[in-house]
Amino acid sequence: MCGIAGELRFDQQPVQEDRLSMMGNALAHRGPDGGGVWLDGSVGFVHRRLAIVDLSPAGTQPMKSADGSLILTFNGEIYNYQELRQELEMQGQTFRSGSDTEILLALYQRFGEQMLAKLRGMFAFAMWDAPRKRLFFARDRLGKKPFFYRFDHTRFQFASELKALVLEQKPSIDWQAIRLFLGLQYIPSPMTGFEGILSLAPATYGVIEQGTLKLHEYDTFPRQPKYSGSMDQAADQLRGLLEESVRLRMIADVPVGAFLSGGIDSSLLVALMARQSSKKIQTFTMGFPSFGFDERAEARAFAQHLGTDHHEFEARSEDAAALVDQLIELYDAPYADSSSLPVWLLARETKKSVKAVICGDGGDELFGGYRRYQAMLMGHLLHQYHLAKPAALAAQMIGRIAGDPRYTRFAQMTSGFSDSMGAGYAALFEGSYFSAAELETLLLPEFKQRTQASSAGGYIRTHFDESCQAEGALAFDLSSYLVDDLNVKMDRATMAHGLEARAPFLDQELVRFSVQLPLPFLLKRGIQKPMLRAVAKGILSEDILNRPKRGFQVPLADWFRQNLRPMFIERCLSQTSKLNTMMNTKVIQRYLDENDRGVNHGNRLWMLLVLASWLDRYST
Repeated sequence: MCGIAGELRFDQQPVQEDRLSMMGNALAHRGPDGGGVWLDGSVGFVHRRLAIVDLSPAGTQPMKSADGSLILTFNGEIYNYQELRQELEMQGQTFRSGSDTEILLALYQRFGEQMLAKLRGMFAFAMWDAPRKRLFFARDRLGKKPFFYRFDHTRFQFASELKALVLEQKPSIDWQAIRLFLGLQYIPSPMTGFEGILSLAPATYGVIEQGTLKLHEYDTFPRQPKYSGSMDQAADQLRGLLEESVRLRMIADVPVGAFLSGGIDSSLLVALMARQSSKKIQTFTMGFPSFGFDERAEARAFAQHLGTDHHEFEARSEDAAALVDQLIELYDAPYADSSSLPVWLLARETKKSVKAVICGDGGDELFGGYRRYQAMLMGHLLHQYHLAKPAALAAQMIGRIAGDPRYTRFAQMTSGFSDSMGAGYAALFEGSYFSAAELETLLLPEFKQRTQASSAGGYIRTHFDESCQAEGALAFDLSSYLVDDLNVKMDRATMAHGLEARAPFLDQELVRFSVQLPLPFLLKRGIQKPMLRAVAKGILSEDILNRPKRGFQVPLADWFRQNLRPMFIERCLSQTSKLNTMMNTKVIQRYLDENDRGVNHGNRLWMLLVLASWLDRYST
C-alpha cells in the first residue's frame, strides 16, 4: 500500500524532477517508509512506500524489470502473488525480491494487458513500456485503490490523491459535481469536484500511445440471480470463499489487526481470523459518549470471548471541531460521510500497534445490511400493487398534521415508487441528505438553473438497474456508494496514518458469487442480511446474529448543539460565507434552529459545514 504519481509529456519537454518530488511529498503520508523518483526524458514516476510485503530495499519503487525495459509504480496488494510467483517460476522466471510488485512486471512481459485477469487484490498502478513508448495503467475491480488523472494536449498526469495534481495552481471548481454532492454526500466518479481532473473507473485500464488515450473495462459484476442451489448450499460456498479471503488478507510481513464493532460483519471476520492464526489477534474499536451510538461494550464482550488483544477509543464532539480542516485537506474533494471522523481517529490509534488491518467494508452492500433496503422491499410491494400514490398522499397528510419531517420523507419515497423503483430509491437515498424538494428552497435560482442537469435523483435513476427491481438498490450501492463513498473513506482515513486496510468481503471471487444469488437470499422483510446470518451460524452466537445494525453512527445533531455550533455559524451563516453565492441563508438558519429544537438535521448541517470549509480552501 503506497502513494503513486507520475507524468508523461507530449510536447517534447522533459518532466521536471522538482515537480515529481513535490507530488511525492504531497503523498508522503501514504508511504512513510521511503520514496523514490524515476525519470527518463518526457516520462517520470514517483513512489511513496508503505512496506507490508518484503520489507527489504529489494521492494523499493519505482521498480524496473530485470532487462530494464519496464518501469512500474504500484499501490496496493496482490493477494494471490505467491500462487502467481510459483506459476511463473515453473515457466522459468526468476525473481530478485519477495515483493508482489515484481510479479506485476513479469506478468506484463508474458501477458500484456491480459495480466489483469490473473490479479486478485486491490491495486492502482502505472507501467512504462520503454521499447513501445507506451504507458499502461489500471485500477482494481472494486475501486479499493484510487487513481486520479489529468489529460490534455501537452501531458498526462496521475496520482493516488487529488492534492498531488493541484499543486501548481488552484483548480477550477466543477459546480455540476457540487450539485450532485448535495444529494449524495460524495462526488460520484469520474467527477472529482475539479474541472479537468477525473477518477479512473474501477475494473478499467488505460493505454497511452503517441499521445492518444484509450480506456477499456476489463471486468464487471452485473446482478444476475442465476444461482440454483439452496440457501444452505449457498451459505456453505460463501463461508468457504470468505475463509479463503480472510486467509489471503492475513498474509503480510507485518502484524495484521482488525477493526471490531458489535455487528455481524466485523465479528465474523475476527472469528475467522482467530481460527486461522496461532497468535492472538489485535482488535480495535471506536465509540461515542452518547447513548445509542456506542457499541464498545458489545465489541469488548466479543473480544473477551475470543481472547483477542483488544483496544478501544472514544470520539467526542471536540474532536470533530478540531479535525474539520484536517479532513478537508485529507479528502481533497467535498466529502461529508461523517463516519470518516471516527474512522480517522480509529486509524490513528490503531497504527500505534499494527501496520495493516482487516475491515468489514462491503458486507452491507453485498448482503442487504442497510435499513433502507427494508424500505425498498416495502416500496416494491407498493409499486407492484399500485398503492404507492395513495400511501404517499396519506403520509403527506399525516406529516402536515403531526409536523414530523419523517412522514414527509416517507411521502417523497412512496411517491417516487409510483413512478419506478429507481425513482423510489433515489428519493429514499437523497432524503438522508438533501432531497429534491429541500434543494428547491435551499438553492438560489441562478445556481439551481445552472446545475439543474446534475441532480442526485437523476443520477441515481440513471444508474439504477430497474431489471433487478428491489435488488437494484444493492447494484447501485455496490457500483457507486461503495466505490465513491465507503472505499474513499477507508483509503484516506487509514492511509493518512500509514495504515493498510484490507476488506475480505470485497474479494472479487466472493463478490462474483454473491451477485448471482437470488433476491430472497439477500433481502427479506424484517431480516437484515439473511444470507450472511446463514454463513455466520455456528460461528457467532445468536445474540450477535440478532443484534440490530448500528455501525459508525455519529451523534451529529448533538454535536451541532455543542462544539460544532460556533464553527457552523462562522462558516455557513456569516456574510463572508462562500455558501452565500449558491444558497439561501435563511433556509440554512432554519436547519440550525430546528436542530436546536430537537429535529435531527445532523447530516445536513455537516454537509453544509464541509462544503463551506472546502469552498474556503479552493474557490477564488
